[in-house]
Amino acid sequence: MSTKHTTLFLGAFGLLLTGTVARADTAGFDEQMKPLYGEYQKIHRALAADGLKGVDAAAKKLGMLAGKLDPSSVSGKHAGHYKDLPRKIKAAVAKLARARGIKAKREAFKDLSKPLAMWATMSRPEGINVVFCSMARGSWLQSDKTIANPYYGARMLRCGEVVSGKDKGAAGGHMKHEGHIH
Repeated sequence: MSTKHTTLFLGAFGLLLTGTVARADTAGFDEQMKPLYGEYQKIHRALAADGLKGVDAAAKKLGMLAGKLDPSSVSGKHAGHYKDLPRKIKAAVAKLARARGIKAKREAFKDLSKPLAMWATMSRPEGINVVFCSMARGSWLQSDKTIANPYYGARMLRCGEVVSGKDKGAAGGHMKHEGHIH
């Protein structure tokens, strides 16, 4: 067996033993995402507080930052998934900018959250949770363990469950009854 084939065999055997698959190297891309995440959080906080103050300005800045993203530094098995993230984020930001009223902004925020949740689930950036609300049928990102639902605001602020990230399994609202997560 050649050295190349031995290396491939041992690598595959190691996967069988550990049950893990190497993640893509995303450190450079994740660093580029930090300012986007900051703008995204401004939108999240406003919607969770039933407001729109600063949403359009944050969306505009987020769109500009998305245009500067360079996923070419990502390597590994899932590198191809990162290639489309800038385009998907920009398209979602454009939809958010066109949306009028809080209901429409919340629906557009779902579209923005999809590529960001995909990124956070694949990259697992430190300190970022992916939260899902089955009632809204939407995900979002947040750093806090305490659920702050941007789709319902005060009506169901704590509705959701952390599905990925440092606080995975944390739940609030109807998702948590007598200590059981549904």
